[in-house]
Amino acid sequence: MLVQSTGTDLYLLPALPRSKWPHGCVKGLKARGGVTVNISWKEGGLREALLWSSSEQISFARLHYADRTAPFSLSSGQVYRFGRDLKCLKTWPL
Repeated sequence: MLVQSTGTDLYLLPALPRSKWPHGCVKGLKARGGVTVNISWKEGGLREALLWSSSEQISFARLHYADRTAPFSLSSGQVYRFGRDLKCLKTWPL
């Protein structure tokens, strides 16, 4: 499993088979709330994640990766780039 979403939480790479896929990327995964997710990883760890939504209703409150958790919310029509520490590195219009 590469993405898991609940009503309030979005988990990145919760069950990545690291030994089989040490490097890779996925594009266009859909999470609850109309969120689209692109993820890339290297050496079994998150490299970056891009998140965006065309929906006006965003219900996520927390972003998770490994043992890290960060609060977040998305504005419709904006792309958000997160690093492995879950800090938002950049935003730009969709």
